[in-house]
Amino acid sequence: MQKPQFIFRSGFFLVLLLLMAGCKKDNVPLEEIVVVANRAGSSLSYIDAQTNKVVHYQVIPGSEPMYAVYVPGKDRLYVGDRAQSKVHVINPATYSIENSITVGNGVWHMWADGKGKQLWVSNDVDKSISVIDIASGSVVATIPLGIKPHDVFVTEEGSKAYVSVFTGNDTPDSVYMFSTANYKKLAAAAVGKDPHLFHQTKGNQLFVPCQSGNLFVLNGATLKEIENIPAPGAHGVYLSPDNNYLYVSNITGNQIITVNTSTLTVSGQPVPAMLNTPHNITLNASGKKLFLTHSGAASSSVAIYDVSNGILTNGNVVTAGTNPFGLVYYKREVQ
Repeated sequence: MQKPQFIFRSGFFLVLLLLMAGCKKDNVPLEEIVVVANRAGSSLSYIDAQTNKVVHYQVIPGSEPMYAVYVPGKDRLYVGDRAQSKVHVINPATYSIENSITVGNGVWHMWADGKGKQLWVSNDVDKSISVIDIASGSVVATIPLGIKPHDVFVTEEGSKAYVSVFTGNDTPDSVYMFSTANYKKLAAAAVGKDPHLFHQTKGNQLFVPCQSGNLFVLNGATLKEIENIPAPGAHGVYLSPDNNYLYVSNITGNQIITVNTSTLTVSGQPVPAMLNTPHNITLNASGKKLFLTHSGAASSSVAIYDVSNGILTNGNVVTAGTNPFGLVYYKREVQ
């Protein structure tokens, strides 16, 4: 009879230890930050996503920061630097630059897959894509396009990458689809002018807002057109965490457009932006706050909106650095 008692007691203490470990994990402090790349300020602004205040300002001498990507598995921030043709790898715990990876000329948009394996960077001067292996911190492929790339998006599961390209004339711009395994182009589709990208895993749909006035919805596997939604000045784009709404900035008309992803229709009336030239968008983890850069040579503002069921209401305006451009949200444990 003693042995079963020992097993019970051992099991009891094991469960107790696991519960204690779980409680300890739950008590780990977290920080929620929106990092803004200040293109003309050679700097990054770190905004506390809960208090809406800038908590750190980081200068990168000689840089022209364009976009930033956070990779949770590595707990590292990747910042594209157009002036120096590099991607800087930053430790968000110390703000130190741990590595600077040389890529192509004309660094513009970039995106990493959800597993943290690859980071794709568009180089519009070189007309190429640089593929960075995140584990090694080195460029493993340079994909020549022969045409100027703009936006890039890698799928969450990491098998496909989409690149928008400029034709440079009156013909429609295009979207290319690549394999991340062998970097071969798998498909192409003509869209509108100045196309940007956001892929939704649910339904495998690629949203392509075009500044010429349309939001294309493409099949993520084939690039066949599913829907074409009128969206004046469509530019910046981001999907809500619950996948129910897509937010698009009307950069020329100073509005924010909300699209219902189930019906693929514009939801309600466009919301007037708090400031001119609404550009790039991100949301926090709960989807209850939307952050929007307002770009321009004399601009320094990031607007913050409260969100409820896809409806935006005006919140705060935060002063970042000169010409706030790309931005990224992250949530991480603070040791």
